[in-house]
Amino acid sequence: MRLVQRLPLMANSLATTGLSKTSWQSRPLLSFLRTQTLLNSLSLYPKINYLLLCSCSQSQTSPDFSNLILEQSSKRGPLEPGLYLVATPIGNLEDITLRALRVLKSANVILSEDTRHSGKLLQYYNIKTPLLSYHKFNESQREQTVLNRLKQGEIVALISDAGTPGISDPGTELAKLCVDEKIPVVPIPGASAFVAALSASGLATDEFTFVGFLPKHARSRTERLMLSANEVKTQIFYVPPHKLLQFLEETSLLFGYSRYIRYLKILFLFCQL
Repeated sequence: MRLVQRLPLMANSLATTGLSKTSWQSRPLLSFLRTQTLLNSLSLYPKINYLLLCSCSQSQTSPDFSNLILEQSSKRGPLEPGLYLVATPIGNLEDITLRALRVLKSANVILSEDTRHSGKLLQYYNIKTPLLSYHKFNESQREQTVLNRLKQGEIVALISDAGTPGISDPGTELAKLCVDEKIPVVPIPGASAFVAALSASGLATDEFTFVGFLPKHARSRTERLMLSANEVKTQIFYVPPHKLLQFLEETSLLFGYSRYIRYLKILFLFCQL
């Protein structure tokens, strides 16, 4: 699905563009908006003034074929102990690397934001490694346990619900602790939502600022947006769907009506997992 439409940076623009009568009335899209995150790429160039909406396609990978690939990859020898930051798909199950599958299968334990969600990914690829919940509400309690396991020579994989760990997801503090303790930290590159969106947005990519999620408190959020108002390069925000109107209202006041926002919304379609 693809929709191209002009969207001025004004809070009431959603009512005037006709968007609410098209894609926002779609039941699958509304279901997605209630649970997933909109990726908004903000450009301060007046000429950038249209909206691109796209979705991912469904995976066609055969689990049996994936097992064959894993067997071939495992012939490279055992992995070294350490913390492995493993990028996972952002919707399409084919968007995972052979190396990532090998690490997930070889690890002693996989740290996961949502074990139920990640369990579907592991089940699809027939990976039996045990999962341990690791999210923003319990990471401080888990850190010492994980460090002890790493010091004992275990292979620990860290994944987020989608994309790359540590990028607006848990993982940064654990990686820092491991670096301080001289424990190897190994990134396993792969999908990252903002990189994928930026590459397809048509916005300038030679210089950009990744802002991520804005602060929850109004004063801190305003201070951060004021910094963004003075930037002249592409800026990328993560905005939850229920805060999109608030985001448009605040940015229209701080940035002025002469500037335009383009957002590239990736429908992660987690239901495919």
